[in-house]
Amino acid sequence: MRDGVAAELDLLLEDLAAWVNTDTPGGDVSAVDRLAAQMAHTLEEYGLHAELVPAGDRGLYLHAVLEGDGRARVALIGHHDTVFPHGTAAVRPFSRDSARCFGPGVADMKGGLAVAAHVARLLAAGPRPFARLELVSCPDEEARPGAPETIDRLNGFDAVLCLECGRPDGEVVSARKGASWFRVRASGRPAHAGVEPDTGRNAVHALSREAVRLLDLHHARVGLTLQLTGLEGGEGLNTVPSRAALTGDMRAITAADLAWGMEQVRSFGVHDGITLELEELGGPPALERTPQVAALAEAAILLGGELGHPFGEALTGGVSDGSWTAHHGIPTLDGLGPVGGLDHGPDEYVETETFATRSGVVAGLIAAIDAGLLADEDGEFALGMGEEPGGRT
Repeated sequence: MRDGVAAELDLLLEDLAAWVNTDTPGGDVSAVDRLAAQMAHTLEEYGLHAELVPAGDRGLYLHAVLEGDGRARVALIGHHDTVFPHGTAAVRPFSRDSARCFGPGVADMKGGLAVAAHVARLLAAGPRPFARLELVSCPDEEARPGAPETIDRLNGFDAVLCLECGRPDGEVVSARKGASWFRVRASGRPAHAGVEPDTGRNAVHALSREAVRLLDLHHARVGLTLQLTGLEGGEGLNTVPSRAALTGDMRAITAADLAWGMEQVRSFGVHDGITLELEELGGPPALERTPQVAALAEAAILLGGELGHPFGEALTGGVSDGSWTAHHGIPTLDGLGPVGGLDHGPDEYVETETFATRSGVVAGLIAAIDAGLLADEDGEFALGMGEEPGGRT
């Protein structure tokens, strides 16, 4: 696979350039659907059966399937929307120098989609060490507050490989923090700040004390972070404020630590005449480094070493489509796209030579999964979603 992609790298880069040069700002349904249709046509030419699935109101999901001769069902997942507005590609189109490719979304994450497409292209020519390989591209990852709308199509899959770019030193992502976003509202009683300052009940004072208390949660457990992201309130310069609101962003490596942290947030102090209410605003789940994820990461690292592409594994605080598939119960390894960085900025890049080696790692993982990498002690596949129709577990 590595050698095949290296030999035809210009074809991969031709696809990547076309995709990068198509603006796909998140939320613009016509734009993301246009690229989804373009990608579907390309994947059909490469031997996959492509379907554009309407779901919700954020655009079409692309599902492209390749049937194989093995046992495992593996999904390659990514997204084709970006954070860049219309006109970005015209001003800053795809380009490359001797070592890197540049352009809006080249790392986040059209470069990863190019890896997935060309792994599938070469596997279509055989051999096919899987029962089903499904390439999934979402239209709405950058703005979607929840799981991909078509995630149930992956029920019973043995593993998901997420093609977000590899970290700048090459690491794959074996864990992503989950987040809990929240707002605390305080209600008191207004009064004239100069004439009757002591008859009011100051909501801003109460929330300021709560803010100081909450700061102690930052690093209270390994990997747990808390940032207070907003504090506002009051009715006027000369009025004891009767209302205030505080917002926060808490992140943790495990769901258990997030739950513990939110319990601490709820443990309000006593403030005379002040009512406090917690509003939970959701947040992405954690991608936890379970034993199955660890096995995927260790296999990827070994494959990289065999291909002359050494790297390790990393924890990151950001969210991806892989966070949701992991939460859905499917073993998920992330960061398998080309090595790159500076996402969401004007200097976003990927390392050109890593397209071939990452393709080799992805293909090797698919074969390893089919050979039983994630099987249980009895040799049965340990599917994340439990028993599938037909009795296989």
